[in-house]
Amino acid sequence: MAALLSVSAACSNEPTAGAPQAGTLALRLTTPHADDGAVLFKVSGPAIDTAMTGDASLRLFTARADQSTVVGVVVGVVDNGTVIRLQVRDVGLAAAYTAQVLEVADRQSALRTSLAGYALTVAR
Repeated sequence: MAALLSVSAACSNEPTAGAPQAGTLALRLTTPHADDGAVLFKVSGPAIDTAMTGDASLRLFTARADQSTVVGVVVGVVDNGTVIRLQVRDVGLAAAYTAQVLEVADRQSALRTSLAGYALTVAR
């Protein structure tokens, strides 16, 4: 009976506890303004495979500092919520990523004088 249980567990389609599970993480923006047009950001952590917009109406331009750091700007009608999605090798490591807002411009391309109230959080 014990052999049957171990064989059935080994053949399961469920991921093994602790095994890396590739997937997508969301970068969620908190903004105190309703007219943001561009956000320059940096995200670091375990390996990041790709970055893409969280909304088809946004445009994203990125540069890699290395395999685990992406610097980019998202442009468009930027609002509260998911603005970037990261394809990563293990979504279980979400807490190991850090994201920061570096600069913000309004829709008339004027830089914000303060970043108070802005935040980027990483979520599964």
